[in-house]
Amino acid sequence: MLFDLFLILSAIFYTGEITLFLIALSKKEKKRKLPANLPSVSVVVAARNEEENIERCLRSILQVDYPSDKLEVIVADDGSTDRTPEIISKIKKEYDNLKVIRIESRINNLKGKANALAQAIAQTNGEFIFLTDADCEVPKTWIKGMLRYFDDKIGVVSGVTIIESGKIFYGMQSLDWAFLLSVAAAVGRLFKPVACIGNNMVFRKEAYIECGGYQNLKFSITEDFALFKAITKNGKWEYAFPVDLDTLVVSNPVKTWKELYYQKKRWGTGGLDTGALGIAVMLGGFVFHLLLILAPFMVERIFYLIISVVLKFLIDGTFLFRTLKKFKKASLLKYLPFFELYYIIYVVALPFAVFFGGKTVWKDRKYKGLKNLRVVEKD
Repeated sequence: MLFDLFLILSAIFYTGEITLFLIALSKKEKKRKLPANLPSVSVVVAARNEEENIERCLRSILQVDYPSDKLEVIVADDGSTDRTPEIISKIKKEYDNLKVIRIESRINNLKGKANALAQAIAQTNGEFIFLTDADCEVPKTWIKGMLRYFDDKIGVVSGVTIIESGKIFYGMQSLDWAFLLSVAAAVGRLFKPVACIGNNMVFRKEAYIECGGYQNLKFSITEDFALFKAITKNGKWEYAFPVDLDTLVVSNPVKTWKELYYQKKRWGTGGLDTGALGIAVMLGGFVFHLLLILAPFMVERIFYLIISVVLKFLIDGTFLFRTLKKFKKASLLKYLPFFELYYIIYVVALPFAVFFGGKTVWKDRKYKGLKNLRVVEKD
């Protein structure tokens, strides 16, 4: 009977937590009118063996609704061994504002993507620096949409990225990204940031320089959030988390369960940097989902399990509908049952994967450790 009580109490707590996030997202972040004289912007893309994606990504950026004389795009080719350099060179012949640099060395012992981004950002001329990934596609409204969230106090803005769907495995990932990034946006509005996504991010170059850039940061496998925290750390700069169709970026899903495992393990490892608030946010969900897994073996009254599952479906579905409706993607809710089963399992399994799952694999590189990650295989 004690287990039944814990189960229903955790279900109520979880429902209350997600309801609080819903309320936070209902408060609109203020949009500003763009100045007549638009600022110069730079878009930086780090690419490593992205021959399948890089052309779509670059063309979406180069065709945004923004004056080409105010826009520069810099690709950091991070040691690609496939056709990525060839494809970039072909596109470069069509656009004068596309630049490419080959990453052949490290600066300040930076590793992986952070090293590539640091070298590319050092060559930018824009007042605002936009980041996205080579497997992403940005909307035509992306740059203007993100800039509308800046005022004199805002130093960094992070938007939402969603996964392309088409089958159950991809649709499940799409709901996962929509859920997690909406939670991050809500927590950021209520308290302080606990996560962000580096493939849909923009910051003032002034703020980047002031915090010392990637060269001044302790290495993190989630380099995007490390930079976000560094910019806002001293209190001079504020932030925004728009949940806005104009700023929605679309990314490719991972194609196998093995890739998904390593992606989640990387995110979970980076999540150790979120501090007490991030752990507190995750703890309620972990306990509730753990009890749901144990319930078929330990619950005395099956009615309590049914009530808990129904509450979870209702609150998760409502939360996702609120976000997906904004993005005109409410049809993705057809994948909700598959997402729920997957989510229950991975929320419980993730801490074990992070602490006992061995090396973290990311872009053909392997990293070892938790707080002090280090490369254990050569690039």
